[in-house]
Amino acid sequence: MARLLYDLTGLLHWYAYFRRPAGVQRVIEKVGACAALQAAAPTSVEFVVRLLGSDGFRRLDPARLVELGDDRAPAVAHLRRSFAQSLRAAPLAGLVAEARYFHLPYLALGLLRTGSPRLPEVEPPGRHDAYFNPGDLWWQKGYAAALGGLKRRTGVRLVQMIHDLYVDQRPDWSPPGFSAVFSRQLRQIAPEVDHWLTSSNFVKAELARRLQEWSVPERPITAIPMGWDSFAPAGDSSGDSAGACHADRAILARHGVGRRPYMLFVGTIEPRKNVGALLDAVDALRAERAERMPDLVLVGSYGWGDAGLRRRLEEGVKTGRLVWARNLGDGELAAFYRGASFTVMPSLGEGWGLAVQESLAHGVPCLASSGGATREAGRDLATYFEPGRPDALAAALAGWIDDAALPAAARARIGAALKAGELPTWNDAGRLLLSLMP
Repeated sequence: MARLLYDLTGLLHWYAYFRRPAGVQRVIEKVGACAALQAAAPTSVEFVVRLLGSDGFRRLDPARLVELGDDRAPAVAHLRRSFAQSLRAAPLAGLVAEARYFHLPYLALGLLRTGSPRLPEVEPPGRHDAYFNPGDLWWQKGYAAALGGLKRRTGVRLVQMIHDLYVDQRPDWSPPGFSAVFSRQLRQIAPEVDHWLTSSNFVKAELARRLQEWSVPERPITAIPMGWDSFAPAGDSSGDSAGACHADRAILARHGVGRRPYMLFVGTIEPRKNVGALLDAVDALRAERAERMPDLVLVGSYGWGDAGLRRRLEEGVKTGRLVWARNLGDGELAAFYRGASFTVMPSLGEGWGLAVQESLAHGVPCLASSGGATREAGRDLATYFEPGRPDALAAALAGWIDDAALPAAARARIGAALKAGELPTWNDAGRLLLSLMP
């Protein structure tokens, strides 16, 4: 039976240190779970992790991935134990050569738990198998070289996902040093890739240009469908019931959201998301509109970047000018969406625009920058403004605040599209991935 080896090395690293997924991790989880559930003879799906500092790979229980969509806390605990086990199984010489500072606590944990179960070995793949990296190839210094070696030894087909190229193109939008790590891994693995997947047609075009610049042999590039079905459609869980509304109200109150109308931003606080421009626009409009101005609610962790922006957010929370909620569960986030008058995404660029899609999937109108692939994510359902222009952002906000008919019309248009039920699902993404088997 042919096998699709679905690499979770990066996901295992992520959950070793974080409790909640960012956009990339959510895509990895959904595509992997749907591919595994749909796989049938003559193809099977195995979830694997590379052992640090080696050419060895271990198998992960697929139940761990499925559990992330059911009860995240126990699933994350299982993944953290698996991460420690993977470090314990790695060769000492390789660990010394390749370990980074963030590996050290788990390395100690793995060595101390001498009685913990070992991760099963992966049977070496062959030319009828495929190895898929879902896009997070930056966690291990020797990762790309190890995959290249695996291909040369076994003839396995390599499929590589790219979520965006901003890390390579705009180092100032990423933490110091991260751009060099990503670009080095991407450039090293590029000649070995047999088929590329991207999150959007925008990224597909950007990737084709970059590979041509690097004189990499031309290989197929396919934009994978991004599912709409991981978000509760408007009304599914809230309905008109007093009990559901009361539950949402309790969640919002617990996080400091009052009963006034609010606009919502969802995303990591980092330079690319352009949150500073949003705060500037809101402050200016509030000075003109006073009580007619809706509150601003932000949901997302602080990633990195301007420390002054972080202080500004914290000061805004103290003075009551905004609400900043972090580490929300999926159910809590859904309540924030359901309560919002509209959402705003001022990002300077997106490889897809998951927050735009998520807002629309909840039936909530969205004002979005047209940077990158957001028009693909939002289709004709979002309302767009030009990226990097503070005046365009302020004008878009003012239009919806001053004329309630505009967001109301957008909400009706979104509801009709959701009711039609013709949007892509994650099962479509899983089927596409399986179709790439040799």
